[in-house]
Amino acid sequence: MSARTGHIIDVTVAPWQEVYRCLTEVVVPRPIALVSTVDSEGRRNLAPFSFFNVVSSNPPYIAFSPQRSGRTGEKKDTLVNVESTGEFVAAVVTEEIAEKVNLASAPLARGEDEFEHSGLTAAPSRVVRPSLVAESPVNLECRVVEIRTYGSSPGAGNLVVGEVLVLHLDRCLLGEGDRVLPERLQAVGRMGGDLWVRSRETFAMRRPE
Repeated sequence: MSARTGHIIDVTVAPWQEVYRCLTEVVVPRPIALVSTVDSEGRRNLAPFSFFNVVSSNPPYIAFSPQRSGRTGEKKDTLVNVESTGEFVAAVVTEEIAEKVNLASAPLARGEDEFEHSGLTAAPSRVVRPSLVAESPVNLECRVVEIRTYGSSPGAGNLVVGEVLVLHLDRCLLGEGDRVLPERLQAVGRMGGDLWVRSRETFAMRRPE
């Protein structure tokens, strides 16, 4: 059976913005990491990233990808901060805080505090300098393991891999056996463009033996 044919995008000649748009419309749904960092002077920064996932369980590693600014090609504050300090906190984005998280994505001037801009609350971490997000029921304190850079042009990605040092879970999320119940977490994700997605509707399938 041959693959379906139709619209073809030749990424060697297409504008990178078109490639980005298509990739974010088909690689879905994408979980969102609300990443808290501090700069070398200790100033807070908070930004959401939907290029985010688990990459290892033992040791526990997660990764997110801050792209260079599509307008200027400059590094985003989050990337500058993790390069400088080697630490970050990744919070899970839920339905309850989605609007405030969206505000945290505003292109503020370097050094401005997205916690204050978005109305989210910073709470002290246990072992890293960046703050927890008090309103999120899940926060992961992380130390940077490696940063890979894939270019210096606008839209170029950087892969930040972090080791999870402390995992904070709100007790209200937990059911039998301390399993996180998705209907209590109510995580949201990103689709293409301005679309977000809820995770309320789920279905189960057992893996083959």
